Amino acid sequence: MKRSNVRARIRQLCCLGLPGELLVGPLLAALRDLVPSDSAAFFWVDGRGGMTNLYAERILPPEWMAHYFERYYDAAGASFRKAFRERAAAPEGVVAATADAKLRKTGYYNEILRRLDAHHVLYGIARVDGAPLGQVSLYRPREAPGYGARERAELASVMRYVSHGVAVGSGMPRAELALRDSAEEALLVVDRAGRIRHGAEKARRLLFLATHSEIGPASVGRRRTDRGAQALRALCARLEAIERGEESAPPAITLDARWGRHVMRAYWLDDDRRSREALIGVRIQRREPMILGFVEAMGRLALSPQQREIALLIAQGRSNPEIAEGLGVSGNTVAYHVKQLFLKLDVHDRAGAVERIASGAAEARA
Repeated sequence: MKRSNVRARIRQLCCLGLPGELLVGPLLAALRDLVPSDSAAFFWVDGRGGMTNLYAERILPPEWMAHYFERYYDAAGASFRKAFRERAAAPEGVVAATADAKLRKTGYYNEILRRLDAHHVLYGIARVDGAPLGQVSLYRPREAPGYGARERAELASVMRYVSHGVAVGSGMPRAELALRDSAEEALLVVDRAGRIRHGAEKARRLLFLATHSEIGPASVGRRRTDRGAQALRALCARLEAIERGEESAPPAITLDARWGRHVMRAYWLDDDRRSREALIGVRIQRREPMILGFVEAMGRLALSPQQREIALLIAQGRSNPEIAEGLGVSGNTVAYHVKQLFLKLDVHDRAGAVERIASGAAEARA
């Protein structure tokens, strides 16, 4: 995919007006398309540079996250606040770092960074009215090349959009937002008591995100209630009640977190459901605003910049006069671009255009 198309996708994502936490997942994926990276994260900070929330594509298990906050977050050699302030003071606001021999000998590197494959890191500081709001972190493993001047320039070129996007106020998914199933889904295998027996990193991460809207030193700790375990026990209890023939709610739970809506469904994996060893599958799927998937799908099509803008505004329900006013062009110009868009998509109306793009089935004509 052309970098110009990726930059356009980042800009469009950041101008949707969605809460920053709903936006951050697709945004980090787009940033990794722009600057090839193994994984990424975004950290929100307060006025003193302290972490208030984080979203990571790879996340430490809860016990190790608690260990990080208790042992390293404020430690002299790994203080988050101190390191953030130093990066925020950099003229460009984009800093690359590679773990040197000294760092690789520390507990912080071996217990935290190595678990995340964060040997090379590219940091970008997000600002609002000049004040630091947060930090993008892009990660590469040790065997990969470090980030160079070109990658620093690429990230710097879009940080103004990132800052605008993540600055939108926090909030749970609004009721009026049309949601769709995202590609993020995974399976946990639990016993009758809801204890996890098998589960990949992705499944455990989704469970954690579904049950934690805030992730930071104030909200994650060894003594905090394990909300994920509570949700699993509740699901299994419903499944057990149904098996006994009792009236019960369906074995499904919907959890609204700032990262999106998560739906968890439980079902038996064993035919002998009365066995004490019977196992239960719990499928977790994240739902997200449909407009996010629309922008992603549109990025794969050979549309002109004008057609991308028009298509996005059509998907948002804007009329031709509203599009003309928003873009500062004439109604005739909008009508021309709408017609060209329909021709490229081989459709005859707005609904058809939106459906073709959103379904991922569209192949734009040359």
